[in-house]
Amino acid sequence: MIKRRFTISLALALALSLPLASSHAAGGSVENATFTSAISGNAPTDYRQQFSNDTPVVYFYGELLDLKGQTVSHRWSLEGKQMQVVPIKVTKVRQPAWSKSAMQPEWTGNWTVEVVDKDGNVLRRSNFAYNPN
Repeated sequence: MIKRRFTISLALALALSLPLASSHAAGGSVENATFTSAISGNAPTDYRQQFSNDTPVVYFYGELLDLKGQTVSHRWSLEGKQMQVVPIKVTKVRQPAWSKSAMQPEWTGNWTVEVVDKDGNVLRRSNFAYNPN
C-alpha cells in the first residue's frame, strides 16, 4: 500500500513537472515574451500589459527557440475573436521575432496573442488590456 502511494505520488509529481504537451511536441519554445509600444534594435523599448485606447500600435515580442526551419504564427484575438494572424519564418535556432497590430480606439478589452507552430500547437499565450483613457 505504501509502495503504491509512493508510485502514484511520483507519477503525479513527474506529470506536473513536464512542459505543456504542445510545447514538447513542437520541440521549440518562446522565451522573454512581452508586449511593447515600440521595437528598437531588435528589442522591445518597454514592457507593458496595459495600453490606453489612444495607443496606435501594440507589438508582441518573443524569442523563438529551437524552431529553425518552421513558420510560426502570432494569432491576435480580442475577447476571443480572432483579429489577425501573422506568419513568421524562423531562420535561426534562437530568433527574436515580433508582430504588431494597428489598433482602433473602439477595440477595447482583453487581447490575447498566441504563438502557434506549424502543427497548430500553442507554444505561448500572452494577454494585454486595451482600455479607454
